[in-house]
Amino acid sequence: MPRDYYEILGIQKDASPDDIKRAYRQMAKKYHPDVSAESKDVAEAKFKELSEAYEVLSDPGKRQTYDQYGHDGVKQQFSGGGGFSWNDFTHADDVSDIFGDLFGSIFGNSYGRRGTVQRNSPAQGESLRYDLEIDLGDVFHGKTVEISVPHTAACTDCGGNGGKDGKSETCRQCGGQGQVQRVSRTPFGNMVQVTDCPECRGSGRTSKEKCPKCRGSGYLNVTSKVTVNIPKGIEDNSRIRVPRAGDAGHNGGPPGDLIVVVHVKASQDFKRDGADLWTTVKTTYPRLVLGGEETVGTIDGETVSLTIPSGTQVGGVLRMLGKGLPKMNLGTRGNMFVRIMMDVPQKVSAEEKELLLQMDGGAGKKAKPKIARRKKSD
Repeated sequence: MPRDYYEILGIQKDASPDDIKRAYRQMAKKYHPDVSAESKDVAEAKFKELSEAYEVLSDPGKRQTYDQYGHDGVKQQFSGGGGFSWNDFTHADDVSDIFGDLFGSIFGNSYGRRGTVQRNSPAQGESLRYDLEIDLGDVFHGKTVEISVPHTAACTDCGGNGGKDGKSETCRQCGGQGQVQRVSRTPFGNMVQVTDCPECRGSGRTSKEKCPKCRGSGYLNVTSKVTVNIPKGIEDNSRIRVPRAGDAGHNGGPPGDLIVVVHVKASQDFKRDGADLWTTVKTTYPRLVLGGEETVGTIDGETVSLTIPSGTQVGGVLRMLGKGLPKMNLGTRGNMFVRIMMDVPQKVSAEEKELLLQMDGGAGKKAKPKIARRKKSD
């Protein structure tokens, strides 16, 4: 004997229509085959049972018949008395509400009435990306550049609606909604899939005559000049957003944005580490030993004197405070680190060679350790 429909939904016989819908929604979330933790066969059987109970109890006439005559009474209303058949649900709006809550837009652009995004409502256009390459000097000074950006724009002749002289009317196929519903059968009943209207392509408006300039699309491909301000100290791969410099919006919506991705070219003279810079200077052996000075170029184009302390080792690093890059939005600068290398000449004169030999023979010599001799025992 079939189970009682009220028992299947877990409700009392005096349950209100809202109670019935609420109970079915909760049970459907648990047993729908696409989301249920049960095996597919078990979930399908339970979900079919739930949907059958909801189909009967959500309809006032069928519910009254069921309350008076039970299962035998409602069987006569389905497919010539051959048991429950999976025809259209009587309350399609209720079912759309339930499955819209369960699965959102999984069955199309939108599902059901609640949470539906109308395609003919104003929508922002697509954002675009532009890759811009600058050098390290631009990072130090900052820069303003003008770039050419291809994008779509609303047709100037029709105002973006695609009709000749801007004339348009409500789409008759979708009634101005921009969407149409298509019913498809599934093992669990009829599902309503919402798609763009093929007549108006989701805009909700049609035109008897197409705009000759845009050929009815409402958009033109254009190239615009855009000014981009590069701040001092910008990091590699930083993104700068230029509002409303992207593709045109839809149905009167605003244009999208332009995202400028900044790439900083490698420098031959400096290596960057955040706001700090690294460079190399070559000096002579005597200056490493005795100390001295070398000139060093900086990122701002100046030449400064660097003091090399006596005894500096090859590969040693000296720091020059405040000679790095600007720190963005802070007004201060990083440091410059100078790695000391030795400049070895490839050719020397006879006099230089003699001096080097003398240095090599005497420099750094250590006194030989004295070996204590044992005294002869008496």
